[in-house]
Amino acid sequence: MSSTPTSGESTKNRPSRFLKAVFDAPSWLYRIGLGPLLGKRVLALTHRGRKSGKLHRTILEVALYDRESGESVVASAYGSRADWYRNIAAAPALRVQTGWKDYTPVQRFLTPDEAKEAAARFCRDHPWEAKLVPRVLPAIGAAIPDDPTLTPAELLGALPMVAFRPPD
Repeated sequence: MSSTPTSGESTKNRPSRFLKAVFDAPSWLYRIGLGPLLGKRVLALTHRGRKSGKLHRTILEVALYDRESGESVVASAYGSRADWYRNIAAAPALRVQTGWKDYTPVQRFLTPDEAKEAAARFCRDHPWEAKLVPRVLPAIGAAIPDDPTLTPAELLGALPMVAFRPPD
């Protein structure tokens, strides 16, 4: 995959230092062993660098969690140019930690239609957070279309999404 944004992806800067510190808080909780306290809304993804071969851990917000299958769906805010996304496209994720679960995941990349459906469900299930989508995504430099008429579900649904589930 190319590091150049695809059509429709923003070329805005990454988040400010303050926002980065706020978003890094869950990472610190995982580092000190308190990550499970974040529940199923956050996961820690361990993946291998596609160039360096080094192990990396990325903390991601879970948009959808299926209690029956244990599947977690996450969106790539920086689109297909996000390092973690490019890494798992090159080689499958090595580990997922979410809540008290810790497993080697089976991963799948959602189709655009599945991503739109997942975004719509997220907005239905989390209406308060959905109201923040049009403000938060541009503030962090997310790869969203520059169209102020789009709904939160349309903005979120424009992002690539990945599902991780425990093996059968």
